[in-house]
Order: sequence, then structure tokens, then C-alpha cells
Amino acid sequence: MDSFWVKLKYETSNLMPSYFAMVMATGIVSIAAYFYNMPYVSIPLLYINIAAYAMLWVFTLLRLMLFPSDYVKDLKDHSRAPGFFTLIAANNTLAVQLILIMHNFSVSYTLFLFGICLWFAFQYSVFTYLMIGKEKPALEKGINGTWLVAIVSTESVSVLGARLSPNYPYAYTVGIIMYFIGWIMYIVIITMISYRLLFFKLDPQDATGPYWINMGATAITTLAGSLLLIYENTHLSAVNQELMGHLYTFISGTTLMIWGFGSWWIPILIIIGVWRHTRGGVKFLSYDPQFWGAVFPIGMYAVSTLMLIRATGLLQLAIIPHIFVYTAIVAWIYQFSGFVYVIVKKLMNSYISDSVIT
Repeated sequence: MDSFWVKLKYETSNLMPSYFAMVMATGIVSIAAYFYNMPYVSIPLLYINIAAYAMLWVFTLLRLMLFPSDYVKDLKDHSRAPGFFTLIAANNTLAVQLILIMHNFSVSYTLFLFGICLWFAFQYSVFTYLMIGKEKPALEKGINGTWLVAIVSTESVSVLGARLSPNYPYAYTVGIIMYFIGWIMYIVIITMISYRLLFFKLDPQDATGPYWINMGATAITTLAGSLLLIYENTHLSAVNQELMGHLYTFISGTTLMIWGFGSWWIPILIIIGVWRHTRGGVKFLSYDPQFWGAVFPIGMYAVSTLMLIRATGLLQLAIIPHIFVYTAIVAWIYQFSGFVYVIVKKLMNSYISDSVIT
């Protein structure tokens, strides 16, 4: 039993900040299943997500209390620090689940306020630490797809704000502001990531799941823009209606534009993934916690495309979310099975070690 607690303490001290991507991925697959009338998928995933969200917060708070130096060290690390943005996106994704599946606006509104607090806390702590740090890595070592979770977290506030707007009109204004902040951030960060991919050596081990967020960030921006269009005349204040009167055409254009650019990324990401496993020697069937960063974009692409169709009437795109919703479910099952296998294996190894000692 002692070895179990030693290993648990070790896992807590080394908890990846980006592990909340598990909640993001589970939440968006649940939402996608909800829109395709699969309650046998969406509802169980909601309860799994509530448990995962609570569990990860317990470990996060334990890590903050027991290993504060490790926590702060991650905030200053160019590779790990962007993972903290998953806390924001996970919080808001769960809140959207509660609205759609449970019709619970009150708890979701509380999470909305909490998410805004998290957004301010991590956006300004992470970027400030990284800007003022004395020692900085080279670009090819310091940046990866995880950086784009900064955009995902920002757009998740916009998505949740739009969903809450029928009950809380001011949340719509927050959604508009966050939509445009995320847009500008995407242009800045994807430029650096593209530069890294094009002009520096890419090892197969470096081509991890988070690079799928190149597309995932565009997908959630598409979702945010589409929901702002859909909720334009839904219980909005006169000020919001007047504002959207000026912005409607612009948001329509920018939303379709970023959806198109995100779609452009998909074949490239698939080709790189195949290269990673076939030429790079990386095993296909091995659990990688970072692959949650690929499951989320796949599910988000399905949901965002569906909402884009509803917002613009582009029925020609209808086949796309049909394909990606099942792809997302299969990807989630694969990843969650690996997660359960690793947990069970570690528990059994701890039990065997204790048995040998005694």
C-alpha cells in the first residue's frame, strides 16, 4: 500500500497541466452525440465528464498545495505553461453540456463566471511569466500546438456566453468580445507554429496530438461565430441588436473564412500522423495523454460545422459533421480505453509490489 501512495504522490507532482483536455474532448463528443440524437452516448459521457472534471480539480489543488514550486515552474515553462488554458476550456465545455443535455442554466452561469476568472488568471499569469522570463528556449523547442489552447479557451468563453444569452443577455456581449480576441490571437500564434513546422526539423515524436489544435482552434472559433449569428435576435438587448446589425455580415464572413482554413489543415494533419507512425516508428496502439488534444478538435469540427450550417444555410456541408461525429466517438473510445488500461495497470503493479514486499 505504501508503494501505491508513493506513486500517487509522484503522479500528482508531475500532473500535466494540459490533462484537462480530457474533459474538453469528452465534453465535445458528448455534445456532438446530443445533436445527433444519441442519448446513450451523450448522457453517459456527461456523467463521466463531471467525474473527470472533479477528479482533475482535486489533483490540481493537491498539486498546488503540496508541490507549489512544481506548479509555478510549469507556469514558466514554454512547453507546459499553455496547458493551463485547458482548465478554462474544460470548465466552459462542461457548462455547455449542462445547458444542452440537462437544461441547467444556473449551474452553467456559475461556471461561466468561474471560467471568466480562470481566463483572466491564466491568460495574464502565463503570458506574463513567459514574456519576462530570463531564460527562453529556441522557437522549435518552445512552441507547439498546445499554444493554440489560448485561443480555444478564449473562444470557449464566447461559445458559453452565446449559449447563456437567452437567459443572461450581457453574456452575449462578452461572447462578441471574446470572439474577436480569439481571432487575433489565432493569427499571431498560428504564424509562429507554421514557421516552426516549415523551417525547423520536425521529429516524429514531436508531431503529437496537440498539433490537431491547429484545426481545433479554428473549429471552436467557427462555433463561436455561428452561435453569435444564431442567437442574434434571441432575447437580446437593444444595444446588442444594434451592435450585431453592424457586425452580422462581418462575423458571417470571418466565421466561414476560418472554417475554410481549419478544413485546409485536416489533410495535412492526417498525412503527418501517418508519417509519424509509419516512418517515425511511433506505435499506433499506445496511450498518449496528449492525444486528447486530437480528440477534441475532431469532435469540435463536427459540432462547429453543424452550427455553421444552421447559421448560414450551407446545406452542401451537411455530410461533413455526419462523418466527423462518428470519427470523434471512435477516437474518444480509443483514447479512453487506453486511459483506463494505464490506470488499471498501475494499480495492479502497485498491488503486486506491495504483495512482494509483504
